[in-house]
Amino acid sequence: MGKRHPNLPAWQWRSNPQSNHSASHQALSLIAVPMMVLAFLLLASGVFSNNAPSAVIGLVALFAGMVIQRQSRQQDAKAQAAQRSKTF
Repeated sequence: MGKRHPNLPAWQWRSNPQSNHSASHQALSLIAVPMMVLAFLLLASGVFSNNAPSAVIGLVALFAGMVIQRQSRQQDAKAQAAQRSKTF
């Protein structure tokens, strides 16, 4: 249980193989993830300081980041499906 794996990086990447994410997927993820982090911080700040407009803006931005990330994943899934259909 407490045994260390002798080759941790190789073991780690073997369980999570490299996927073919497109450039658009990566770009949208680079936009969505920091947006969600900042939106959550804005939401938390608005809630704890009793500032309703700040909380509402944070909530809307949080949902917008989630929508962007979902669109990115759907677009990547479509690209992978198209690649699989070309392969077979």
